[in-house]
Amino acid sequence: MSEASFEKYSAEEWEHIRKRFFNSILNDTEIAKLGQNVGVSWPFKGKGETAEKYIEYDFEELKSVPGLVGKQSRIKTLMDILRETLAFDDPFSDMVDTVESESEVDDTFERILAKLEIPPSYPCEFVHFEAGTRELLRDEGVNTLIEVVHFGQKLARNVVVGGDLKTFLNGLAHKDEVGITKHLPYRRGIRGLHLPEAIGLIANDLPEAAQLQLLSQSDISLTDAETALLGKASALNVEAAIKTAVERVRKVSEWFTAEAADLQQVFNTGGSPERYFIMINDARLERMAIELAKLQLGVVDAKKSGFFGKLFGR
Repeated sequence: MSEASFEKYSAEEWEHIRKRFFNSILNDTEIAKLGQNVGVSWPFKGKGETAEKYIEYDFEELKSVPGLVGKQSRIKTLMDILRETLAFDDPFSDMVDTVESESEVDDTFERILAKLEIPPSYPCEFVHFEAGTRELLRDEGVNTLIEVVHFGQKLARNVVVGGDLKTFLNGLAHKDEVGITKHLPYRRGIRGLHLPEAIGLIANDLPEAAQLQLLSQSDISLTDAETALLGKASALNVEAAIKTAVERVRKVSEWFTAEAADLQQVFNTGGSPERYFIMINDARLERMAIELAKLQLGVVDAKKSGFFGKLFGR
């Protein structure tokens, strides 16, 4: 391709890329990482090396950006990475300059969920988000995981998606298992969603004082600072938080019926709940999850029933 042809073609395409990336959840991801995902190497690394750095420039200005001056091949590489990212990883773009029909939905996430063996019908109320995001999804009548995705896709066509909804969708788009586990009870290296991790997420959402109360009922020793913090906490607030968490455990157990039956069997037969929850891979979180499971199933150690006996009338 001649330099003149490259200039004309690239200027037009760059405008497409810029337009799409302005509202992409990937605009603050390092270009080197995007390049790895699409098999194209980018020579610069660092948190500042993101699409956001480059899309503020039109094509003429782009040629004057440090690192790109006189580097036609490097500009082409940048465009290749961003184009391929939008085509394969950015679920909000098909790189065409047409008006998208409301009925047209990109199936990128459906394919990703299928590959990770995550059911798209998983209830939205069990996906872990900040309070503001939960309220937004509830107000919009979003009920399932795939509806969360579609809502995010629709929202991103009009505004820049931010907050934990952005990080969640970004994690899914990149099949980032660590990121996914912050929002879903996903089992890294094995795939699928599971009850132990679901209860672990519920425990992790609890205020610190409520977590310490659960730990105080287990075999985990609290530090002096933690004991002092728990002593200063409002008993009513701690009780309310734990009651809400136990109710959430009850609801999520109704989704994971087979695993809930297995957990019930563990307690009925005097088995080891520690082994059941070991996949959480966090000793303290495992202990809190066990205590929540005990409360939900009505399994309270008579020697430790003081606080929880009062709380649940046992």
